[in-house]
Amino acid sequence: MRDVVLNDGSTLRLRTPVHADADDIQALYESLSPESRYLRFHGWGRTDAVARDYAEADGVDRLALIARQGGRVVAAAAYDRLREPEAAEVAFTVADDFHGRGVASRMLEQLADIAGGRGIRRFEAEVMADNFAMLRVFERAGFELRRSGGFDEVIVSFDVAPVEAVLERIEQRDHRAAVASLRPVMAPTSIAVVGAADEPDGLGAAVLANILDGGFRGVAAPVASSGGIVRSMRAARALDELPEVPELVIIALPAPEVLDVAEQAAQRGARALLVLSSGFADDGEEGREREERLLEIVRSAGLRLVGPNCLGVLNTDEAVRLNATFTGVKVPPGGLAVCSQSGALGIALLGRARAWGLGVSSFASLGNRADVSTNDLLELWEEDERTAAVLLYVENFGNPDRFSRIARRVSRRKPILAVKGRRSAPRAAEAQSHTAAALRDESVVDTLLRHAGILRFHSGEHLFDAARFFESQPLPRGRRVGIVSNSTGLATLAVDASVPRGLVVDESPVILGIQARPTDYASAVTEWLGRGSVDAIMAYYVDLTGGDPEAVLEAVSQSAAGQGIAVVASVVDADGNLPPAARHRVPNLLFPEACCEVLARAVERRTWLSRPLGQAPPYEGLDAEAARSQVAARFDGAGEGWLTTPEGESLLATHGIDFVPSQRCADVEGAVAAARAIGGTVALKADFPPPAHAGDIDAVLLGIAGDEAVRSGWAELERRVRGAGREWSGLLIQPLVGGGADVLVGSVTDPDLGPVMAIGLGGRTAGLAGDVAFRPLPLTDVDAREIVSGSPGIATRLQGFRGSPALDAEALHVLVLRFAALLQAVPEVVEADLNPVRCMAQGCTVLDMRLRVERRRPVERVRTW
Repeated sequence: MRDVVLNDGSTLRLRTPVHADADDIQALYESLSPESRYLRFHGWGRTDAVARDYAEADGVDRLALIARQGGRVVAAAAYDRLREPEAAEVAFTVADDFHGRGVASRMLEQLADIAGGRGIRRFEAEVMADNFAMLRVFERAGFELRRSGGFDEVIVSFDVAPVEAVLERIEQRDHRAAVASLRPVMAPTSIAVVGAADEPDGLGAAVLANILDGGFRGVAAPVASSGGIVRSMRAARALDELPEVPELVIIALPAPEVLDVAEQAAQRGARALLVLSSGFADDGEEGREREERLLEIVRSAGLRLVGPNCLGVLNTDEAVRLNATFTGVKVPPGGLAVCSQSGALGIALLGRARAWGLGVSSFASLGNRADVSTNDLLELWEEDERTAAVLLYVENFGNPDRFSRIARRVSRRKPILAVKGRRSAPRAAEAQSHTAAALRDESVVDTLLRHAGILRFHSGEHLFDAARFFESQPLPRGRRVGIVSNSTGLATLAVDASVPRGLVVDESPVILGIQARPTDYASAVTEWLGRGSVDAIMAYYVDLTGGDPEAVLEAVSQSAAGQGIAVVASVVDADGNLPPAARHRVPNLLFPEACCEVLARAVERRTWLSRPLGQAPPYEGLDAEAARSQVAARFDGAGEGWLTTPEGESLLATHGIDFVPSQRCADVEGAVAAARAIGGTVALKADFPPPAHAGDIDAVLLGIAGDEAVRSGWAELERRVRGAGREWSGLLIQPLVGGGADVLVGSVTDPDLGPVMAIGLGGRTAGLAGDVAFRPLPLTDVDAREIVSGSPGIATRLQGFRGSPALDAEALHVLVLRFAALLQAVPEVVEADLNPVRCMAQGCTVLDMRLRVERRRPVERVRTW
C-alpha cells in the first residue's frame, strides 16, 4: 500500500488488489471512452480477463496496483515478468475523469521502485503510436527511453534504476503537488466548523470566533448536531445541510464522533480536514487504530489532513486572513513562518513572536502529523513570497532522509531556524565500536540539521533574537564588524564577545561618549557604511543621563535602511528595559553578547550558502550487486553480527577500497612461512574475533623481519594476550605500510535518523580525543572534503605539521566516498570501523576493519512524498 499526491494536490492510495476487486477493475475498463479503451487494449478486446488477471496477481511474476476513490476503482497498473531475465512489461489504465492529474506518472514511479527491489532491471511497454498521452508519461518520467516498433505500435523500454534525472523529476512533481495540496488548508475559500455550538466554551466555538474576528475573506459556517444560533448564524445540523461545499472542514468533537464527520466531509466533496480533537495516536492502542481509520477515510477521498490533536493553522495574507486556531494570541502580518509539532509550544511561539514585535506570515500546529507534516510546510513556504524565514519546533523527523533533502533545498532560499525537543539519551557506555563510542547523545541530530543548512538553537531567547534578525536584515558578507557605542565598557564587552564567536574587529570601536545624541549615532553609522570596511555594524547605547533611547534606535534604523548591510543594536533605557519594539527598526537586543551571537549565526548561514554543491564523482569499480550478494550469503550462513576479517576485506573490495590484506596464522611456523611469502618487513597483530582490536592491549608488533624475529614476535604477542586474560588463537600478518597519519573512518546507524559517517584520529585512542566529525553519508566531493576538514586533528595532519610532509587528502576523500557508496548499497552494515586507515604522502589504505551487519527491519512508509 502506497499513498501518492497528484498534480492538483489531491491524494490517492495505491494498493495491491484482491479477488473481490475484479468486478470493480472491469467496471473501470467498461467506463472508459471508446478512444481510451481502444488505446489501452489496442482494439476492442474483452476486459473481464484482464480484470481477473490483475485481481489474482501473485505479486511475484505479476504485480498489480489499483487506486480507489469515491467507492470505485479509478486507476489500475501492473507489470508482468517476461521470460527474459530481469525484464517486465508494464501497462496502465486511468479513468477518463482522472486524466491530466498525474496518476499514471505516480503509478509508474511506484511500480519501478517495487520492481527494482525485486530484481527487475528493465520495463517494456507496448503503446499505440497515437497514444500521445501515455508516451508523454514515459518521456516526462525522466527515464532514458529506447523506442522500436512499426507504424501502429511503439515498444518503449527503459531501465528502472532511479538515475539522477528520474529522482529530480519525482522531486519536482512532489514539490508542486505538495504545494497545491496545502492550498485548501492554508487558503481555503470556504470553511465549516463542526462542533462550534455543542459547547459554547469549547474548542470549536473558540476557533469559529477567531475565524470571524480575524476577518476571514471566505465563507465560514458553523455545524452542530443540535443546530441553534452561533454568532448570529444558524448552525447546520450536518455538512449535507450547508448550501456550499466547504473546502476545509474543521472538527472539534470527541474522538469517537470524528470518523463519522470525516466520512460526511469526504462524501460532500471537501478538500481538507483539520482535526483539533485528541484521543487518537496520542491515546493508546485504541486511539492509534482510530487514527488509522481516519487516515483511510482521508486517503480514500483524496483529502489532506492536519492533526489530529492539533492547535490549528493561521495565514495572515491580506487576501485570506485566516486564524483557524483556538489560541487567543493575535499576531501581525510579517515574514516569519512558524511550524510546531507541539500545540502548547506553538502557542508559546506565537505569543513570543507578538511580544517581540515579529510579524508572522503563517503558522501551523501539526499535532499527531497523521498526514500533513513539517516537510509539506517547508515545500509550501519555499514558494511563499511573504515568508522570509522559517521557524520550526521539532521533536522527531518522520522520514529523516526526505526532511534533509527538502530542508537543504529550502535553506538555499530562506533561513530555517529550529529548536529540537525530546533530546535523545546518551548512548550506552558499552558501545563496541570506536565510532559508536564517540557518538554522543545529540551528535546525529546536530549533523543532520547542520548538513541541511538549518540553524539549531538551544534556547528560546537565542531563537527569537535570530528570528528578528533574519526577518529584517541582509546577511553579512563576511566576519568583519564595526562597533559604535556611547560607553567604552559596552564596546569592550562587544569586542570580547566577538572573538570567541569568530567575528573580526579589525578597526577600533567608535566611542561617542555618554552624552551622545541620536544625530551622533546616525552620523557614526553612516560613516561606517561609507568606509566599506566592515560587513556588519553593532550599535550600543545605554541611557544614564535622561536621553532618548527610542530616538537613538530610530536614528540607527533610518541610517541603515536600504544600505544592504546587517545592523544590530543594543539600545537600553535607564531602567534596563528595551524601548518598544517596532518592525521597521533594526533588531534591538538586551545584551552585547546577544548581538554578537546573532551576527555569528548569520555568518554561519553565509558560510553555508557560500559552499559549492559539489557533484558525485563517477568512480569505477562500484559493484553494489556483489556487495548485496555477499551480505545475503552471510545472513544465510552465520547470520547477523560482526564480519570476520576475510569477510570484511571481501566486502570492501566490491567498492574498490584499498586495504592491506591480512593472513591468519594458527601456528608459529605458519606465520614464518607467511612472512617469507610477503617478503620484507611485516606487521604482526593478535587475532581477536571482532569487535575487539589487537591494539586495545598493545598486541601489535611492527617492523618485523626474518624468521627468528617472527618467532620471537609470536611468543611476545602470546605472552601479552594471555597476560591480559584473553584467549590466544594465533595472529594476523600483514606487509608493513609506510608512515603517515592514522585515521578513523567509521559509520553507525541511528535507529531514528539512519546512517552517519565519522572521521577522526585513528589507532588505539580513536574516538576518545573529542575531535570526531559526524555527517550524513557524503554523496559529493564537497561533502567528503567537509567531513574530513570537520576533524581538526585530521585536517592538521593532512596539511603536514612539525616539518612532516603534507599527506594525500584527495586519496582519503576518495576512500570516504567509496565507503559511503558501499553503505548506501548495503544498509545492513549498521556499524563499522575502518581503523586505522593509513593516509600517506601518496595513497590511503585500510589496515584494519570491523563491520557489523543486521537484517533490515525497514519502517514501512506508506506515504511516498
